[in-house]
Amino acid sequence: MTSLNHILRLNAASCIGFGAVLVINPTAVGAFLGSVPAQLVLAIGAVLLVNGAHLILASLRAIPIKAEVLWFSIGDLVWWLGSIGCIATSLWITTPSGTVIAFLVAMAVAGLGVAQLAVLGASQGSRPAPDHWHRIGQSWLSLPLWVKLWLFALNAVFLAAPVFLPWANASVILIAYAACGPLLLAFAVFEGGLSRIMGIGHLVPWMPLLGWLVYWLAVADTSLLTLLYVSLLTAMISVCLALDIYDILRWLRGERDILMASNNAAALG
Repeated sequence: MTSLNHILRLNAASCIGFGAVLVINPTAVGAFLGSVPAQLVLAIGAVLLVNGAHLILASLRAIPIKAEVLWFSIGDLVWWLGSIGCIATSLWITTPSGTVIAFLVAMAVAGLGVAQLAVLGASQGSRPAPDHWHRIGQSWLSLPLWVKLWLFALNAVFLAAPVFLPWANASVILIAYAACGPLLLAFAVFEGGLSRIMGIGHLVPWMPLLGWLVYWLAVADTSLLTLLYVSLLTAMISVCLALDIYDILRWLRGERDILMASNNAAALG
């Protein structure tokens, strides 16, 4: 049995365990999280049970099918994004304890999805795990200096949100910032390095954030310093997403090389 089979079974156990809890007492779970309708909790629980059974069947194969692993991993990342979205918008998940548990569960689910993709990616390249991770590290080091400086600056501006904004607003920015992490990592571990398609990892969580920031700038009555900070963040996100869209278009046109020093690939956005 491969490590991928073990991860699939661990994922199956989590799906069946959580699914059973949701199906057995949907009303209590919904109240614990905040205001999740019991019918929705029950439906999610049923889906988790079915998905868990599918995961068990997939894990019994000597060599798991690639399409199935991708399906499970995409589902794990969708769970992550859905949970993060509900937390950021206070949709259904509103209690402090429910928020913490939902976030921790989402992190674990995203971790399983990324782990599945990492093992699958390494097996596709016929590389041992250490070599696979070394290749990803080398790909990062191959980024041009200006790209690294840009990314460090972008991260710093995101993380400065609590300094300039009330926590209720800053938390939305930080959640959107964190949301892209597993997505970017998923692309990197599956492909064995950085590629232009990774821009999707920014687009999915940051497009809604950009819309929210533009709206906030239009209606907020705040200090000049806060206004300058939000304007800077909005501008930097806009530039980042424009570069990401450009890179994705290049990827769709066939520029799908992994960024490595040896191939002189163009810089990623």
